[in-house]
Amino acid sequence: MASRITPTLSAPTSEATTDRRQDILNAALACAVDGGVDAVSIDGVRARCGASVGSIYHHFGNKDGIVAALFFDIFHDQSRSVQAQLDAARGVEAGVRALVTGYLDWVVAQPERARFLFQARSAVAAGPRTPDLAQAASRRNQALVAWFEPHRQAGAVRNLPCELMPSLVMGPVQSYCRAWLSGQEGPSALTSPAIYREELAAAAWRAVRA
Repeated sequence: MASRITPTLSAPTSEATTDRRQDILNAALACAVDGGVDAVSIDGVRARCGASVGSIYHHFGNKDGIVAALFFDIFHDQSRSVQAQLDAARGVEAGVRALVTGYLDWVVAQPERARFLFQARSAVAAGPRTPDLAQAASRRNQALVAWFEPHRQAGAVRNLPCELMPSLVMGPVQSYCRAWLSGQEGPSALTSPAIYREELAAAAWRAVRA
């Protein structure tokens, strides 16, 4: 009987911990939306989500810990979303296009989270989780390199070093999305990346096709 009861008793505590952690991260993102990464503070987060200072420190240690945790949560969510699109693609051209459109669609659907990724990257890179950032970026890049390699060997893409392929494919769409996210609203604002979805995908395929 004890083995059946224990999971039931422990689940609410685990769920409450997860919910509190997410509440804190949501509050941190709201602070960043209002004033940028520098606006994320213990007091600001506490005021937005009602978490105690002790709870915030328990989960994240300090402000830098909150920023880094939010960054990696978003980074991994974005990576999973793009990978899902790549996994669903059939054929090398469809895969290349899926990398671009999967990334672009995620950015357009979640601009506040995407903007935080760009804004917070330098802060995370300068903080104690620099090795984690390097490892996460390396894993994502190596996954793309591994995907391209058999296609290069088969002659479906250009005979270039596969380490170059992610930059050729993702560089333009990342550059445009970054510019769009950092732009001001109004007449001077850039057109949504969604308008150029097919153009960016086609350009990526032209850059690497054999």
